[in-house]
Amino acid sequence: MAADDHSPAKTLTVGCFTGLGDRLAALLSSAALAEATGRRLAVWWPRTIHCAAAFAELFQSPWPVVEVSEAEVRALPLFDVADRRRRFDLVGAIEKDVAVRADGWLIDAQRYPAHAPLMERCGQLLDELRPRPEILRRVEAFRATAFRSRMIGVHLRRADYQVFDARAAGSTSMALAAIDRYLASWPDSGILLCTDDGGIDTFTGEAASTQGVQAALLARYGDRVVTTRPRSLDRREPAAIQDALVDLLLLRVTDCIIGTQGSSFSAMAAFARPVPAIWCRSSNPLLHLRPLWLWARGEVRTEVVRRYYGRLVRQWLP
Repeated sequence: MAADDHSPAKTLTVGCFTGLGDRLAALLSSAALAEATGRRLAVWWPRTIHCAAAFAELFQSPWPVVEVSEAEVRALPLFDVADRRRRFDLVGAIEKDVAVRADGWLIDAQRYPAHAPLMERCGQLLDELRPRPEILRRVEAFRATAFRSRMIGVHLRRADYQVFDARAAGSTSMALAAIDRYLASWPDSGILLCTDDGGIDTFTGEAASTQGVQAALLARYGDRVVTTRPRSLDRREPAAIQDALVDLLLLRVTDCIIGTQGSSFSAMAAFARPVPAIWCRSSNPLLHLRPLWLWARGEVRTEVVRRYYGRLVRQWLP
């Protein structure tokens, strides 16, 4: 999708300050919406602790993406497809100029059937989005040297997920079981592991507690497991986001996906692809104690733990 040089009567401005997966969902869905409604699009892409890389440090496509401050994005009204109070059908919006903040998708095919073609268009737009040449070279070099003829893609979100969604971050045994099922059908497959286990807490700058994900897979599956060895797991550094994009592009050429339920990065790895996918999230309620355990060890701030249990209580309320 190229930037439109002709200014239509209506505009759509969308900002996102969260992680790479969320930003791609907001970017693709806003582009599809703008096309469908004849609006001139501007996507606000700030450098934040969740994603420190500018759009131009990741992609070479001439899309209408503008670098602004995080404060400018936060000032936009939140649009949330999961919250009835903060969503509406942007296809039917009558306002001349629409400006919203999105932490992910702006289209919802389940609620609005007319959005289904827009989701299909998002898949096409993702294929049109061109990464920078150096990122593409890294992807192709890794595929040439590390991939087998069939690959199982595994993305296990850990790091701050341990105090964001403890049950999703406690799903390693489920992931191992899923890998075993795929290997039963594809015994010669390789395994691409992408994980932020042991990464940096984006709020404190300190290393998060590790769960030994890589060691567990290597012990079980040996040299069929390959990883890209990211230069950084600190999302406050542009290199970490560039490395994450390399991982995402590699996951998108695997033959199946085993991902972390609730992770927009995992979901983007499988988005618009005709491959099987398994989403891992433990049903063990005792994992809700992990944030408290990390707090007792001094690894998590009190306010973070308070937010976690506040969200948990709100989920249980009628």
